[in-house]
Amino acid sequence: MSKSVPPHLLVERALALVPDYEDFLPLSDALIGASRVDADKMWARSGAYATVGKRVVDPAHVEELVRVRLDRSQQRLREMFDLVLGAIREQQNGNPATAAEMLIRAGEMEETARRLDKADRIYRMALGISRDLREKEPHVVVLRRLARTARTAGRLEEAWNWYEQSCQLAVDALDVEGQVIACQGLGNVCHDRGERDRARKWWEQGLQLAAGLDEPGVEWPLYINLSALSMTEGDLSESERLLDRARERMEQSGAPDARMYWLNNRGLLLMEHGDSAAAEAVFREALQGAEGHWELTMRVNLGEALRGQARLLEAEDEARRAEEVAIVHRLVPDLIDVYNLLGSIARDRCDEEGFVFYEQALRVCQERALPRKTEAAILHGYGQLHCACDRPEEGRGYLEAARDIYRALGFAPELGQVEESLVKLAPEREPEPV
Repeated sequence: MSKSVPPHLLVERALALVPDYEDFLPLSDALIGASRVDADKMWARSGAYATVGKRVVDPAHVEELVRVRLDRSQQRLREMFDLVLGAIREQQNGNPATAAEMLIRAGEMEETARRLDKADRIYRMALGISRDLREKEPHVVVLRRLARTARTAGRLEEAWNWYEQSCQLAVDALDVEGQVIACQGLGNVCHDRGERDRARKWWEQGLQLAAGLDEPGVEWPLYINLSALSMTEGDLSESERLLDRARERMEQSGAPDARMYWLNNRGLLLMEHGDSAAAEAVFREALQGAEGHWELTMRVNLGEALRGQARLLEAEDEARRAEEVAIVHRLVPDLIDVYNLLGSIARDRCDEEGFVFYEQALRVCQERALPRKTEAAILHGYGQLHCACDRPEEGRGYLEAARDIYRALGFAPELGQVEESLVKLAPEREPEPV
C-alpha cells in the first residue's frame, strides 16, 4: 500500500511555529519565499487574492532554501564583524577617520538590507567618532547617511535636521560637492512633505553649485528629480529635455545604478505620452539586470504598462512576482505600490475583491508613517474602486479624503484628478420646468 503524501502547510501556520527573534529570520524568509498559491484553489475566485499567510509551503523545499539563506546570513555577519574589528584596530592605531569610514560601510550594509534601526545605530557610532575630526568628510557623509535612513523610515523632520547639519558643515568646510548632495537630500524631503516648489528650488540650487565642479555623478540625480517633477506637473517636453540631460551626465559618470534610474523614468514618461507598448519594452529591458528594489519597481511599472494595454492577467502576474520580491527582500513600504497595482486591476474588472488590497496598502502606510501624499494616492484609488463597483457614496468618502490631503499639500495635478472623479459622481440636475 503506497504511503500518502502529507499535505502542504499554510504559511501562517508554519510561521506560528517559528520563534520571533532574529536568529530565525532566515527560516521565516525561506518560508515566505518558498510559498505559493494553493493548487486546489488556483481556479477558485479566492485563489488569485490569497495573501501570503494563506499560501501553502512544502517544508522539504524550505529546508533547501534555509541552508542557502543561512550561508548568506553567515557571510553577511562575517563581513560585518570584519568591518567592526577593522574599525577597532584603526581606532587603536590612531586612525579615527578610517575607523568611522569602516563603520559607515557597516551601516550601509544594514541599510541596503533594510535593517534601518541597526543601520541608524551604527551610523550614530560613526558620528560619535567623526564629530571631532579635523577632516570633515566622514562627518558630512555620516550625517547624510543618518538623514537617508530617517527619510526611508518616514521620519521626515529628523531627516531634514540631519541634511541641514550636513549642508552647513559642508559650507564651513568649503566642500561644494557635499553642499550639492545636501541640496538633493533637502529637496527630496521637501518633495515628501508635498512642498514641490521648495523641492525644485533646492534641486536647482544644487545644479548651480555643481556648475563649476564638472562632477557628472552629483548632477544626474538632480536632473532625474527635476524631470520627474516636470512630468508630474504635466510639462512633458520639459521632462523630456531634463531626462536627456540626465542621460548625458549619467554616461559621463559611469555610475552603476544610473541606467536603472534612466530606464525607469523613460518608461514612465512614455506611459504619460500614452505609449504603453513602448513603455513595456523599456521596463522589460530594465528587468534583465534588476534585483531587489529595482526588480520590484520595474515589475510594478511593467504591470501598469500591461494594464494600459488591457492585458490584465499578465499585469496581475507581474504584480504577484513583485509581491514575492518585496516579501523576500523585506521591502515592506514598497508593497504599497504592489497593492495599488492589484487594486487598479480589480477596478478595471469592477471586482470588489480588490478592496483588500487598498486596506493592506493603508495599513502599511499607517504602520510605517509614510508621507501623506502616499496615503492620498491610496485613498484616490480606493474611492475609484468603490465607484467602479457601483458604491458611489463609499467612493465619495474616500475621494473627498484624498482631495483634502492633496489640497493641504498643494498638489495641483493630483487634486485636479480627484476633483474630476468627484464631478463624475455628482447627480445630474433635472431640467428646470419651462
